[in-house]
Amino acid sequence: MSEHMEVIIVGSGTCVPSLRRSGPCQVVRAFGYTIMIDSAAGSLRQLLRAGIRQDDIDLILYTHFHPDHTGELVPFIFASKYSPSFKRKKPVLIWGPEGLSNLLAGFVKAWGEWAEPEEGRVVFEEIPVSLMTSQQFPPFVIKTVHTKHTPHSLAYRIEGPGGKAIVFSGDTEYCDELVELSRDADLLVQECAAPEGKRIQGHMTPSQAGRLASSAQVKRLLLTHFYPECDRSDLLTPCKRRYQGPVILAEDLMRIIV
Repeated sequence: MSEHMEVIIVGSGTCVPSLRRSGPCQVVRAFGYTIMIDSAAGSLRQLLRAGIRQDDIDLILYTHFHPDHTGELVPFIFASKYSPSFKRKKPVLIWGPEGLSNLLAGFVKAWGEWAEPEEGRVVFEEIPVSLMTSQQFPPFVIKTVHTKHTPHSLAYRIEGPGGKAIVFSGDTEYCDELVELSRDADLLVQECAAPEGKRIQGHMTPSQAGRLASSAQVKRLLLTHFYPECDRSDLLTPCKRRYQGPVILAEDLMRIIV
């Protein structure tokens, strides 16, 4: 079995509607497993465009609970109740920060039984945000740290059995915790919501992303989560002033082999 890990950028945009970019969602495929990170509204359709069916998903990781990152959670649960197309023999695991159970309870209150998972199909688990964690999802080890975005926001590091590591920042400002989580990673998928000189609270600019990648000595940096103004701006120059390694600008359905 190949030791390579594939990252698919399902959506590289934000909450702002865009014909070019769908909302935030990424997938890791390796060792026969499929892991999805966040799911903006419309992600299920985008997955199909990438050749991924809903019941291919083994694990979903949520970085935080903003609507542009969780908008497809209820549709995912609802679609999992439709047996003809959802044929998994094992439940889909859904992990997220503390507060995940409250989020689900709110969905059930609003939508009733349609937002309530059928037993054995979807299993939820909350991850503490007060400390760095290491979760087992064999053959992967998944590490987390709390980031500077919301009181319940996490970044994830997915390490394969061969030692290769991919880090997903989620939405965050620059923070030392993320530097440590990203240390020596093969790929850092880093949100970069605003162009240089137009920083948005809770997000990073290109130079901040470059500084973090340089401090963590990551092998490659992929910038994503672009507001429309990013598409009219030079993101590479300020980023490369701080980071000398390869920088990739995300596009929907882009694939990266690690």
